[in-house]
Amino acid sequence: MTKKGKGAIREAIEGAAIVPPASRVPEHVAARYRMLETGLHRKGDDTLTWIADPFQIVAETTDEAGNWGILISWKDRDGLLREEVFARQQFAGDCGELRQRFARGGLTMAADLKSRQDFAQYLNIANTPARARCVSRTGWHKIGAGRVFVLPKQVIGAAPGQRVILETSDRERAPFNFGGTLQDWRRCVAAVASGNSRLLFAIGCAFAGALLEMTGDDGGGFNLKGSSRVGKTTALRVGASVWGGEPGEGARAFIRAWRATGNALESIAALHSDTLLCLDEMGQVDAKELGEISYMLANGQGKTRADRSGAMRAQTRFRVLFLSTGEVGLTDKNAEGKRATKAGQEVRFVDVAADAGAGFGIFEKLHDAESADAFAEELRTAVRQNFGTAGPAFIEYIVRASGRDAEFQTKLRERIDDLISEWLTAWPDSNGQVRSVAKRFALTGIAAELASEAEITGWAPGEATEACFSIFRAWLADRGTTGAREDAQAVAQLRDFINRHQDSRFAEWKRADAQTDDNEAEETPPHERFRTINKAGWRRWATDLLGRGSYTYFLTPDAMKEALTGLDFRSSIKALADRGFIQRDKEGKSSVSRRPPGVEESMRLFEVRSSIMGAGDDAGE
Repeated sequence: MTKKGKGAIREAIEGAAIVPPASRVPEHVAARYRMLETGLHRKGDDTLTWIADPFQIVAETTDEAGNWGILISWKDRDGLLREEVFARQQFAGDCGELRQRFARGGLTMAADLKSRQDFAQYLNIANTPARARCVSRTGWHKIGAGRVFVLPKQVIGAAPGQRVILETSDRERAPFNFGGTLQDWRRCVAAVASGNSRLLFAIGCAFAGALLEMTGDDGGGFNLKGSSRVGKTTALRVGASVWGGEPGEGARAFIRAWRATGNALESIAALHSDTLLCLDEMGQVDAKELGEISYMLANGQGKTRADRSGAMRAQTRFRVLFLSTGEVGLTDKNAEGKRATKAGQEVRFVDVAADAGAGFGIFEKLHDAESADAFAEELRTAVRQNFGTAGPAFIEYIVRASGRDAEFQTKLRERIDDLISEWLTAWPDSNGQVRSVAKRFALTGIAAELASEAEITGWAPGEATEACFSIFRAWLADRGTTGAREDAQAVAQLRDFINRHQDSRFAEWKRADAQTDDNEAEETPPHERFRTINKAGWRRWATDLLGRGSYTYFLTPDAMKEALTGLDFRSSIKALADRGFIQRDKEGKSSVSRRPPGVEESMRLFEVRSSIMGAGDDAGE
């Protein structure tokens, strides 16, 4: 006989199928709520009130700062399983943000006030013995006694007893997806990159990011600079294919646009930490922000910010090697924003000529293709179908190699140092800036060689390092000096200052034969119509024994500081004096005591020789 009324309801409650929970719920909570196949319900005396679709508390989580959260799984409206981490602090208020995230993820919830309160109550009290560790960036992490490499959908390495989850505050995820097999990528992408220095270099950059932690190096990157249609973006896609892409789009989906704010690029960099950050079309970035962005990406930390309560938020931290493209270089882009390019920026943000000089744009070897355009199309097709397999394979090789050999990291550093010494044999007096750039090129080459040793690329030994060395030589030739870049900048800035202002801000020192500080009565002030405004100093015309005339310039200290804006003043003056562009006095001081026309007492001036006007930008050599 079928029961009716309250008895039927009670029987339905007792007989309902219960979802096996990973969570454990306190008894007083269990007495009020029940998770069934149809979802979370509130129990009354003889009633069940539906609150939300079914979900499961998979694990309780902690992050690097010790903040707690819960990992929850559910099926969305299409039946697809979803997992997200929710910070415990989100349960402290009305849980509006929490419900919005569930709604975006396709979980249906009751809308009345009582059900919303019950939903929050259940989540706030329910717990589980399972634990997971949340990290906020991709790449290498030390978890307990283990060391792992974290990707959005994959963790490589061992963290005993703990699940590791990549969790960020941003909804966007980097597309570390797979297309094709590693064998397909080696045959269709790596094999045809052989013989092409820029393609080998781009792939080497992709592997090199994973070695930054082992070598202890800061981040930084390269910019493939060249005219439109030379093949820069094709090389960028080839590098991106090492780590990921999207079905249908291929490796192109792994590339980010430069058209973003510095704040947005912080989060993007964290999603590419220890891998490769690909940035296309540098011309789109705000020229005024580029300098700060280059430092931010290289230094591996974002801005310090306050949260809603005014307390300091944890800084975004990452290690990233980036590969960029642009029709202009760093210096040209800074000039567009009326910014001087600092030597530190040039070391961190290295411009690389995209044109390989073989008449095929970025390519040198077309592998039987009819033209450079046809070869580029073959590469684009290859990376549209094959992507995301080489990077994880490289990490697995590094994990195995470092596990077998406790000296792996030491040997890696020694290998890079030996390559730098070999490369710089022809330039033994190279300063620290050149050596820093050489180290990044060497890191890129050694990373590519390791990938070949791991049977990932199939390249011949030494091919990748030779490609990187050829590009480094081209960079050094373009730089024009193996000395400190600031020295060459000091020469260039002082020369430019005099060129721009010599007819307007330098008064005439009329007595060409004056060798003393005396100024006789014949030195009368110029007519008011020709009076110098905003005076930077004086210029004095003199002829040598052969009758050749030239100006010597005398700059006031304030004018010299203006000319050398953005540079360290003392070191710039020393460099200019050492190179003979500034006359030292008898005591070796970099300024001289002179009494210019119309001045009653002697004053300290910087005497600049005319030879600076013919000095090239490599005068810092």
